[in-house]
Amino acid sequence: MEKIKVLVIGASGLLAGPVIRKLDEKGFDLRLFSRSVNPSMFVNDYDIMRGDVFNIADLEKAMNGCDAVHISISTDDDVRAVTGIVEMAKKKEIRYISLISGCTVSEENRWFKFIDDKMKIEQMVMKSGLAWFIFRPTWFFESLGMFVRNGKASVLGRLTDRYHWVAADDMGKMVAEAYSTPGTEDRVYFVYGPERYTMKEMLGKYCGALHPEIKTVNETPLLPLKIIAFLTRNRKLKFAVSLFGYFEKVKEPEVPEADLALLGRPATDFDSWVRSKQ
Repeated sequence: MEKIKVLVIGASGLLAGPVIRKLDEKGFDLRLFSRSVNPSMFVNDYDIMRGDVFNIADLEKAMNGCDAVHISISTDDDVRAVTGIVEMAKKKEIRYISLISGCTVSEENRWFKFIDDKMKIEQMVMKSGLAWFIFRPTWFFESLGMFVRNGKASVLGRLTDRYHWVAADDMGKMVAEAYSTPGTEDRVYFVYGPERYTMKEMLGKYCGALHPEIKTVNETPLLPLKIIAFLTRNRKLKFAVSLFGYFEKVKEPEVPEADLALLGRPATDFDSWVRSKQ
């Protein structure tokens, strides 16, 4: 695939940084777009544009001169946001579009609104008429810090499934490889790491490596949290409880090894990831 200019929407987010770095390493021209993006977030200089994904004028300005759009967002209304992005991409004759989704996104899981929204977004991208790439990652090592607060480590609910934990840098490599390799478009790519651990096992390893003062990982039952969220009208807690209730019921999909290796199977294990952070 020839060199193109990629607009990264949601450039200030946790998962956008590795994609930006890996696209940059491959020699792509980049424009970074979000409400809070600023040059101090990056080592290299980039074409940076602040704006609101719900503002059509901001989107139009951001897409001027770009060939591709990479979507890495999390908003209160992702469906409306991606609807506007796709419509503007078609208007501006963008050629390629890529999206970060999730590994459990499927028709059978649409009973959960969050997944139903993800399916709607994926379908918009697939039906856009643009060449597309959709990435469905499992849990990231980078998310583990969210479960450590005030000297304690806690898992919400009882998650017994084992996940192929993945480094965000490995997903960034896959995105860059997709944009660099002819014939990779119009496919869904699962992003799985080389090792499988339960949430509690992985958090225990994380604390052992980075928070050795924490000796125990707690499992917080969801019912008391659900009651607290209802009584306090805490929307974030309500969503977190519903999300982890979903993961108590739904397992990581089994994907053939050949499919996982289409763009190069992520190879970073937990110990290697920890060393990269030290």
